[in-house]
Amino acid sequence: MTDALEIPETMLAVRARGPGQLYLDPTTPVPAVRSGYLLIRVMSVALNPSDYKRLAVFGEGTPHTMGCDVAGRVVLCGEDVNQDYRPGDRVAGLCYGMKPGDPSSGAFGQYALLKGALSMRVPEHVSDAEAATIAVGVNFAGQGTYLLARGPVPSVLIYGGATATGMIALQLARLSGCRVLTTCSPRNFQLVKALGAHEAFDYHDATGCGPAIRAATGDGLLYALDCVTVGDSQRICADALTARGSGVAKYTASLPDGDSFPRLDVQHGWTSGYSAFGEGTHLAGPLGEANAADLEFAARFWKLAAELLRQDRIRLGSLVHLRDGGLQGVPEGLSELRSGRVSAGKLVYVLQK
Repeated sequence: MTDALEIPETMLAVRARGPGQLYLDPTTPVPAVRSGYLLIRVMSVALNPSDYKRLAVFGEGTPHTMGCDVAGRVVLCGEDVNQDYRPGDRVAGLCYGMKPGDPSSGAFGQYALLKGALSMRVPEHVSDAEAATIAVGVNFAGQGTYLLARGPVPSVLIYGGATATGMIALQLARLSGCRVLTTCSPRNFQLVKALGAHEAFDYHDATGCGPAIRAATGDGLLYALDCVTVGDSQRICADALTARGSGVAKYTASLPDGDSFPRLDVQHGWTSGYSAFGEGTHLAGPLGEANAADLEFAARFWKLAAELLRQDRIRLGSLVHLRDGGLQGVPEGLSELRSGRVSAGKLVYVLQK
C-alpha cells in the first residue's frame, strides 16, 4: 500500500509530442486524482494497435501520456467512485490514452488514473500481467456486440479471433450462449476453439471464406464483429452475413468503415471504445459529443465481466506475451506491433512485481 504522502510529484511515462513522436519523460507530473477516478500505482501495461494508430494522428500542442490497458494498485480514490475500492486493492482498467486536452489520461506511466466505472478488481488467481490484457477487449466486445445488438445474439462472427480483442470477444460470446464463428490463420484454429469458437475459417481465402461461413450458418448469420477492419475483413464479413431481408444483418467495425462496406442492405458502422467514458470521443479531428448512455451500459457490462473473471470463466493467460524493459521497452514494442509481428495475444510490460 502506498501512503498518499509518499506519492512523488513526477514519474517516468511514455508520452507523445506530435504525430509519430513518442519519448520517455522522467519529469511527467503524477496525475491528480479526480472525481469518479482512482489513482493507481502501475504494475503492468499492455499494448494495443490503437496506441500506435492514435500516435500517428496525434496533434496536440502539449505532450500527452500514451496507453489504454493497465493493471495496478489503488493509491487514492476520488469522490463519487461507485465501487467500494480502498488503497492497496488490485485493479485493472481502461485509460483514455492521448485524450485531447487531458495530458495525464494515459496508462503508460508509473501512476495512472482509472475511471471507477471502467475498472475491476483483480482476483488472486490472475497475475498483474494477465490483468493488464483485459480492458480494451472487454470494452470493445461489450459495445460492439451486446450494446449495438440490443437483444439476444443467436450466432456471431468474430472476425479476427486470434487478435487480442478477438480472444476475449470469443470467450464472452460463448459464455452468452452464442454459436461462435471466427476467422484466423489455420495455425491458430486450435487456440480459438479452445477459447470458445465453434468453427474457425481461414481468412487468407478472401473469395471462399465468407461464402463458407454463410453456408455453415444456413444463410442465418445476423451479426459480425470485425476486430481487424483492414484488408479483406469487410468483404469477408459482407459475404458471410445473411441475405434474408434488408437491414436484418449488422456489422460493427473497430475502426471507421466510411462508406466502403460492400452491402447496402446490411446495417454497418463502427464503435469507439473511448465512448464508454461518457466524456466525448476522439480518433482524429475534434472531440465528439459525450454519450452518457454508453457509459451507463459500460458500467453494467464491466461489473458482469468482473464477476466472470472472479469465477475464472475468462481466461487471460494465453494473451500474455511478456517483454522486458518495463516502460523503457514500450517504444520497441509499439514498433513490433506496428510491423505486424504480434499475433494471438498482447505485448505486456511489467513495471513492478
